Amino acid sequence: MNNAILEVLGVVWDGLLRMGPYALAGIVVSALIKTWKLDRRLWVILNRGGAWVIFLAAAAGVFSPLCSCGILPIAVTLLEAGSPLGPAMALLISAPIVDPASIMVSYSELGIPLTIAKITGALAMGLFAGFAAKWLTEAGVIDGENPWNGMSRRGYCDAKIDPASPKAVPIDTVLSDRKVPFFFARAKDTLLIVGKFLLIALVIQGIIEAFVPANWIYALAGRGRFSVVYAALIGIPLPINGLSAVPIVKGMMDTGHIGFGPAVAFMIAGPVTSIPAMAAMLGMMKKRIFVLYVSVGLVGSIALGYLWQYIWLVTR
Repeated sequence: MNNAILEVLGVVWDGLLRMGPYALAGIVVSALIKTWKLDRRLWVILNRGGAWVIFLAAAAGVFSPLCSCGILPIAVTLLEAGSPLGPAMALLISAPIVDPASIMVSYSELGIPLTIAKITGALAMGLFAGFAAKWLTEAGVIDGENPWNGMSRRGYCDAKIDPASPKAVPIDTVLSDRKVPFFFARAKDTLLIVGKFLLIALVIQGIIEAFVPANWIYALAGRGRFSVVYAALIGIPLPINGLSAVPIVKGMMDTGHIGFGPAVAFMIAGPVTSIPAMAAMLGMMKKRIFVLYVSVGLVGSIALGYLWQYIWLVTR
């Protein structure tokens, strides 16, 4: 038992040494985005509506430094300000999959092909979600004009954004004209969030390498006909985001019993269909919109997993 614990701790330490510089670089980028309020400028543009905004929302989500719980208040703000459901759904789906830190860590740990698959997958998922919401709203299947279920929307996430006053964040009122202190304050917040998820993910990776039999991983997310489906389903209960999915996938790939397609499906489905995000969506929004959110996460990740598996096999 002691040897297993030491093995897990060794994996955590090695992972921090390998990924630390990349994570820190991503944190700097995230802090700069927040310092210059580029994300809030996008909110104004997104509120103008139109189909083209879905493309912009999906792209903004790809490079957003926010996880599923962080992007949710922004989507709520957009919807309460009168934004169409399409751009909000595009943000909700694409943002958790990738962020500046996870892109750099993915490149470091998983290589260029999986990093490209992850980025393009996030963009495709955002477009899928956005246009599905737009078309279903226009068809009258879902109520995109009034997505709320009537229940209280407070307390769903500690994101420091008040939907009633989207332009006012507590620290902004203190440091609004002081860029350097604001930058370090935002960098500190992001470091705490990234550090927490990174440690959780590395512990999971260590547990996988120390305790999970390779045959079990192969049976669920290996190279069988339904391996992509199983990999997507495995990601649902895990508390992962775009960053923390990376070392978990690396841990499974290091065993030699997971293919390219299942890895893509896991990295995309896990962050989108995380239990905290789904619980928040179910608590705030109508059931049909919640079903749309989960369906897009699962169907899209499985489709992309099979697509990239085919591309990987053909191009090798």
